[in-house]
Amino acid sequence: MRWIGSGLFAVFSLLSVAPHAIAQDVDAALTERMLQEAAARKACKVAICDAARNKKTAGGDIACSVVKTWTAPTLKEQILKGRLDWPWGHAQCKADIKLERAFVARVLSGEAVEGKLPKHAVRCTLDQKDGQEKYDVKFLIQPTVKFEGAKATKATLNWSDIDGSLLARSAVWSTATLDNNLGVLEGATVEAINNFFSASCDEVKDELGK
Repeated sequence: MRWIGSGLFAVFSLLSVAPHAIAQDVDAALTERMLQEAAARKACKVAICDAARNKKTAGGDIACSVVKTWTAPTLKEQILKGRLDWPWGHAQCKADIKLERAFVARVLSGEAVEGKLPKHAVRCTLDQKDGQEKYDVKFLIQPTVKFEGAKATKATLNWSDIDGSLLARSAVWSTATLDNNLGVLEGATVEAINNFFSASCDEVKDELGK
């Protein structure tokens, strides 16, 4: 079973502030949870976008904890786009973001920049399609990203230490192995990073440089 595309796990994808369009069948409680998560991510997003767009090297490295929920329709239609199967319902993931400010400040400079991020622990809860059961899975990723011309051009996630519920762990392990060996998720990862530094940063552009 192929599991999920890298848009879910790319560190920058977790930071998108505005929730994706919410399907009509999402209940009010889930909608409210997603809005609260988006509000909580905003400060971290502003810090990263400010460092990147304003080439701001002054200050400490960027660190924050983020939580994001994706609805099943969003995962299938807007993120995976047919690249991989999604046999679950909604998904909520948590990660502690750690980014070296000096690296972030160079990614939109136009020069060739390549960096390896610290290992990031990601913890996800996956709903069954009927919402009756949940499965937990956790893993580490250590993304390596290359930028040229102010765009990400290459990215690998470098998965490791996958653990959790047997069903979810087996599915993640299968995808992680394919990605580590063949780079099957590279295109989706590059897309997620470039979307973050363009459209997602535009959402908070009025708050940058303050």
